[in-house]
Amino acid sequence: MPSRFRVELFLLLALAAAMPAAASWEVNGNATPGDFRDFNRRFGSDAYFYPRHSAAPLGLLGFEVYADTTYDSSFDSQSFNDTAVKGSYTGGFLSIARVGARKGLPGGIDIGASYGKALGGDVKLVSGEIQYAIFHGGVLAPALSVRVTGTRTIDASAYRLDQYGAELLLSKGFPVVTPYVGAGFVRSTGTLDSTLRSLSETDTRPVVFAGVTLSLLVPKIHIEVERGDGFQAAVRVGIGLGK
Repeated sequence: MPSRFRVELFLLLALAAAMPAAASWEVNGNATPGDFRDFNRRFGSDAYFYPRHSAAPLGLLGFEVYADTTYDSSFDSQSFNDTAVKGSYTGGFLSIARVGARKGLPGGIDIGASYGKALGGDVKLVSGEIQYAIFHGGVLAPALSVRVTGTRTIDASAYRLDQYGAELLLSKGFPVVTPYVGAGFVRSTGTLDSTLRSLSETDTRPVVFAGVTLSLLVPKIHIEVERGDGFQAAVRVGIGLGK
């Protein structure tokens, strides 16, 4: 099977996975205040729109179209699930799939947007990002960028999430492989509505991440480890032009 076809097939499958479907779990509008607070803290951390790419700018002609997914194996073992969630997680873990695109602009600026969904769940997300390269990087020099993001739920039922974040990214490109690291913070405001009450919780916390980009013949594969309230792993596959 040609490599380009395999990548396009992956993107189509990931897009299908992210589209609305019958939920096997949903956020419970009757969660206790304590469980909702803990759920919002952990879910908001996992749902954060991490970069999953290097600090180098794409350039004026650069772009990337991608699909990615996350893996948090211990989410389903948290005590907040007793009242905050109805149903069971697909595969026994929390995974958030996204499809999106990034575009390079003049002056070392990149912009991007994505659509995501908690797999098997009723939470759908739209996110946006803007990144500015302070240092573009080169043969010997690393790249350094600052990035800001925003995320919110759409078609919300009981649970709404509004989120903002900012980070610094540092990366160094080598042939085929580009390692990168970064750190920042995310502020997550979650609201839970039911017929009898409304709860709201705001959590601000640091985030750190490290990853590597593999630039193959057609696709770019980004593998990232992320730490917010808990640890999770993420994989992104994209196609496009630019670093």
